[in-house]
Amino acid sequence: MGWSFRKSISAGPFRMNFSKSGVSYSVGGKGARINTGPRGTYVNLSAYGISYRQKVSAPVSPLSPPSFETSPGERHNNITSAAVEELTDTDSQSFITELNQKCAKVSYAKGAKLPLLLLLAVLLFSSWGKRDRIIQPATDTTFVRVVAVNGANIRKEPNVKSRILETATYDQKYILLDTSNRQWLKVGVSDSSGYVSRDLAEISHLSYDEVKEEESYLVNEYLGYEIVLWILGFVFLIRWLKRVDRKRFTMELHYAMDDKYEQVYQQFKAHFVTFSRSSRIWQYLNTQRTTDYKRHAGAGNLIRRLRIRGISENKIPIPYFVTNVAIPYISLHNLELYFLPERLLVKRGSAFAAIYYKNLHITGRVTDFIESDMLPGDARVVDYTWQYVNKSGGPDRRFNNNRKLPVCAYSEYTFTSDTGVFETIATSKQSAMDDFAGFILKIGALQERVGACYQ
Repeated sequence: MGWSFRKSISAGPFRMNFSKSGVSYSVGGKGARINTGPRGTYVNLSAYGISYRQKVSAPVSPLSPPSFETSPGERHNNITSAAVEELTDTDSQSFITELNQKCAKVSYAKGAKLPLLLLLAVLLFSSWGKRDRIIQPATDTTFVRVVAVNGANIRKEPNVKSRILETATYDQKYILLDTSNRQWLKVGVSDSSGYVSRDLAEISHLSYDEVKEEESYLVNEYLGYEIVLWILGFVFLIRWLKRVDRKRFTMELHYAMDDKYEQVYQQFKAHFVTFSRSSRIWQYLNTQRTTDYKRHAGAGNLIRRLRIRGISENKIPIPYFVTNVAIPYISLHNLELYFLPERLLVKRGSAFAAIYYKNLHITGRVTDFIESDMLPGDARVVDYTWQYVNKSGGPDRRFNNNRKLPVCAYSEYTFTSDTGVFETIATSKQSAMDDFAGFILKIGALQERVGACYQ
């Protein structure tokens, strides 16, 4: 049977808590208490306050907000946030410090793979050797060559009256069998032997050099067993290192909401899904004023935009990030946005920043956009114009292939903060992000009203 106990000792705003999981310390008042203990971060969200229970790190000095200067007469305006190191508000410093520390750590499992593979390569390399294999040994063959132009008779016995076995032609060669007779040379003839006169033949030599090639051979006869042991050791070591990594990298963020807060939050995912299903979603990168209305379909502003494709209803910011809520995600050109229930988490490269919704400002408006690309299916066309227009607004006949362009009513949302957030997102579907942005503004207003104790 499981058991548990909890006892608290209070001294003013300070409290010491004894429980089965260990001793923890907390400070704060009712509805807003920060707790440092052996587990992760727990966030209580309610209509009356926001409280945290987490291991609190050393305090971090707030960063100064960035300043923006615009040169007189500047026509080209970039739409981009400040450096990610400057974006975090003072309320989120502790959270971001921990998150960046987790992200900066090197994975033991990934780091061990290369040395282990190098160890395997050394094992394989040292288990094989090189040696020479003789393909053809060195030889020196002695034979008898007939030198008489008219040929020579091969006789049965070393005697001119002996029976002739065969008649040899000039330069015909025979194997030398014996040289003991001073007048005759004994040679091999078919399956027997015969004699040829020394006056008609000579002894010759034919030499062949040794032919060899280099070959590899297994020096370590236990290589197979060693490879099996290496594979088993590799698998168990990597699995153990992954468990170690999980403990090092795991960051838990659990949310508990009361009924009133839940009523606000319950449409969170549905609002984001509505936004994500807009036929086209763009990020505005910069705007530029122009007076060349004729060649730009009568537009006064030129907008450089990029279509956003990286949108997910739930994505964790780092591996082993444990939470009990869905985290909507938007991937911008050089920034990633993660929408937690109480703050916006921003990632650029491997660095994070966070801004509470009370410090985030979202302005939305409907703008007329002259669409020169493919018309989105959910766009509302409010007018038409021409790629090249004359003063009266009609088509300029001096230009060939003068296209008729639709003027669409798109929704545009600009995210800003005093710390330097500055991003603009546009949707082809009008008001596609209104409800989602409205949720963020409601949470921000709640945070402002209750003045909760933030980490």
